[in-house]
Amino acid sequence: MLLQVEQLSLSLKKDGSYLKILDDVSFSIDKGETLGIVGESGCGKSMTALSIMRLLPDKARLSGKVSLGESEITTLSKKQLEKIRGNKISMIFQDPLTSLNPLHTVGKQISESLMLHTDLSKTERKQRVVDLLKEVGLPRAEELVNEYPHQLSGGMRQRVMIAIAMACNPQLLICDEPTTALDVTVQAQILELMNNLKRTNDMGIIMITHDLGVVAEVCDRVVVMYAGKVVEQGTVEELFAEPKHPYTKGLLQSVPKIGQRKQSLGSIPGTVPSPKNMPSGCRFADRCKEAMDHCKSSQPNTYTVGSNHTVACWLFEAKEMNKVGIT
Repeated sequence: MLLQVEQLSLSLKKDGSYLKILDDVSFSIDKGETLGIVGESGCGKSMTALSIMRLLPDKARLSGKVSLGESEITTLSKKQLEKIRGNKISMIFQDPLTSLNPLHTVGKQISESLMLHTDLSKTERKQRVVDLLKEVGLPRAEELVNEYPHQLSGGMRQRVMIAIAMACNPQLLICDEPTTALDVTVQAQILELMNNLKRTNDMGIIMITHDLGVVAEVCDRVVVMYAGKVVEQGTVEELFAEPKHPYTKGLLQSVPKIGQRKQSLGSIPGTVPSPKNMPSGCRFADRCKEAMDHCKSSQPNTYTVGSNHTVACWLFEAKEMNKVGIT
C-alpha cells in the first residue's frame, strides 16, 4: 500500500468558530495506480489533497491518519514534512500561471527542489532540469531554462509544473484539476504524458477532477465525494457500469454520450450545502429523488456492494433487509 487515508477529518476556523470541512474520509492507493477523486465544487476534493500534503492554516484541526508507506504524515513536524513534500509527495495545482513565480526563470523554479532534496552539483542540476523539460515534451529545453512563465503558453506552463513535481521522482503525485484551463488537444497530451510518467516511475497518482471523461480515460479506481464525505468508491469499470449512489448516478447522467440523442442532459437540482448549514442526516437528502424520512435524520452507514465497491446510502440497508440488489 503506497498511501492509506483513514477517517480523515478537517475543521477550519471562520468567524470565531470551527467548521467541519472533511468528515471521516477514507481511501487508499497502490504504486502504479491512478485514483480519481470526483464531485462538484465545494465537495472537499482539494481540501483532501491539501490535508494529505499538510498545507493547511496553523489553526486547522486535522484528525485521522494519513500513512505514506511506513511514515504517518499527520504526526510529522514541519521540518520532517519539508523532507517529504516535493520529494516523496508532489502536487500539481489548478492554475500554473498563479502557481509559478513570475519573477524567476523556469530553470530556477525547477531546480529549487533539486537543491533542497538532492546532492547534485550546480552543473548536474542544470542538466537534470534540461532533461526534465525534454521528458515532459517541451521543445528548446536548453533555451527554456532561461525563460519566464509569461513567455510560455498554458500547455507549456502546465508541463513545467509537471517537471517541477517530477524533479525528485516522487512516489505519489497529487494532481488538482491539472487540465482545467487547457483546450481539448493539450488536455489529451498532458494526460498521456502523466500516464507515461506513472508507468516509467511506478508512482501513484491522485487525480482530482470534476471531469468524468478524465476519470474514464486515466483512472483505475474512483472516489466520489459530496459535502466533505465519501459517498461511493470502486473501480472505474464497476462504478461507471453500475453506479449505486443517487449522487453518482446524477453525475453520470449529466455527461453527454456519443451516439445517444437526448433532448436535454440530466441535472441535479439544488447546490452543495455550506459547512455552516450541514444537514444532520444524509448530506445529499435534500437533492435526492429517492430520499426517505430516515435519510434526513441519520447519516448512512457504508455498505459493500461489490468486490471493490462501497456506497454510503440508506437505500442499501433497505435492499439488504429485503435481500434485493446486493450480491
